[in-house]
Amino acid sequence: MSRFVTFWAACLMCALPASVLSLTDEQKAAIHEHFEVIGMKCIKDNTISEEDINNLRARKMPSGENAPCFMACVLREAGVMDDKGKLQKESAMEAAKKVFKEEEELKNIEDYLHSCSHVNDAAVSDGEKGCERAMLALTCMIENSSKITITNEMEELGSKWSWVQNWDEDQHWYRGKD
Repeated sequence: MSRFVTFWAACLMCALPASVLSLTDEQKAAIHEHFEVIGMKCIKDNTISEEDINNLRARKMPSGENAPCFMACVLREAGVMDDKGKLQKESAMEAAKKVFKEEEELKNIEDYLHSCSHVNDAAVSDGEKGCERAMLALTCMIENSSKITITNEMEELGSKWSWVQNWDEDQHWYRGKD
């Protein structure tokens, strides 16, 4: 289950649209929980604004200064990006195979992942840091989101960023009392 959660947490952050693969309530809860952990970890070192979060929810590119490294952190934590800043299509596909059994679903996922694998060949100025490549990947995933669709439940899930609990006067997240 954790590999499934890892795969979908990354995909959720990478702006998947709504409409074909169905998720159980248990899967949605596990994704939400895992995503919350990833978000909490990544936002500590890569604070993003409420506007960036809203853009991600709306499957739009975030523009904040820390958004690229936040995305790299999320992709790394989800196992979709390695420590050299490269996307790992194979590990994401293996995770998907542990959950999805339908050939059509797996083919859609594979096509989607393949559609963005070219970002590994792009020249980036930050080397192995992965921040720039993460934004290239996010752009590609948004542009190619028609290759895979999931139910409206994922859109609903994307709106539940419960780890964003408090904002200071400069619109930066901080952990307040629960």
